[in-house]
Amino acid sequence: MRDTSSTGPHDLAVVGTGVIGALTAYYACLREPGLRILLVSHGSRAHGATALSAGFDTLTGRDAEQRELALRSTRLFDKLAGELPGLPRRRLAVHWVVDRTGAAALDATLADGSRTTPVAEGDRQALGQVFPGLRVGGDQVLLSSAPMAVGAPRALADRLLDHVLGRPGSMLAEGFRVTGIRRDGCRLELTAADGSVLTTRRAVVAPGPWALDGPVADAARARGARVKKVVAFHVLTPPPPGAPALVFEDDDAFLLPDEPGGRWILSITSPDWDRGPDGPSAIGPHDRALALALLERHVPGFVPHLTGGRVFSDCFTPGHLPVVETAGDPDVVMAIGGSGSGYRLAPALAEHALTLLYGRTTAP
Repeated sequence: MRDTSSTGPHDLAVVGTGVIGALTAYYACLREPGLRILLVSHGSRAHGATALSAGFDTLTGRDAEQRELALRSTRLFDKLAGELPGLPRRRLAVHWVVDRTGAAALDATLADGSRTTPVAEGDRQALGQVFPGLRVGGDQVLLSSAPMAVGAPRALADRLLDHVLGRPGSMLAEGFRVTGIRRDGCRLELTAADGSVLTTRRAVVAPGPWALDGPVADAARARGARVKKVVAFHVLTPPPPGAPALVFEDDDAFLLPDEPGGRWILSITSPDWDRGPDGPSAIGPHDRALALALLERHVPGFVPHLTGGRVFSDCFTPGHLPVVETAGDPDVVMAIGGSGSGYRLAPALAEHALTLLYGRTTAP
């Protein structure tokens, strides 16, 4: 095969320029300032789930491993804020609607060991002004937790990618859809759909929803990975300043204030599995029916304002636990299975990927 890299093998190729790939490349620069890093994207950079994610950083985990990832990521996000001033990230209050018998289970998911508290009647009335017609079922409770964070995944990824590309020897290959990675002696060859080739010594593959269509597809399927539709509706009424988020824990849904956009984001769990990320992305009647039913049950005042939204795909893995492992070669690591939480767990996943390649953590 012909080597199309004009500068010879790079030290590290990062396949996928979403937030996990961008963080991987950024941490690699911190680890070894002289590394020549190749960023590879099959389309434009920082697109896909990263471009459309709401960036809601809930400090929760389904089990001990995910809670540990969430805690580590929060620490790394805080460190990033010091390294890259001006990153869009803010704290907001969070309230939860949960089945009365599930309150203890919700507390067990909080990664920092904190506990929820019942919302007092006076505060509940105030929330009714923010969430018009707020209703909580007789078998449910309304709880408050410690504040959590909201970021801007696309803005973060762009900032990190600019930092990496400002380093000598780093480059970006857009429109390079990697179909295979194979070893050729002491280097790896990345082959694109059009037959062109780039070379590297090591590689991290963070393909997001394209995990089942690329160089780690077989390994991803072997670990139970599937691709799922993700829908985030827009509720076109402006949230008041400092508005909280409202999480419907038993419905796996949430209302998030998007103050810059002058609207709310209603994220729901779509039932559409096994769809390709390159297929048509549209909100279906069944998605709207789910969203309307949720609002009619809990925030009926938002029903007239439910209009449009965002549709994308993400890679889900069993138990919603991300998979960061070598994939067929000790110098190839895959980071897959964000399961809708790729942004909030991204710093820890990127760090883990580099630890597998280089044998030590990136930051204290």
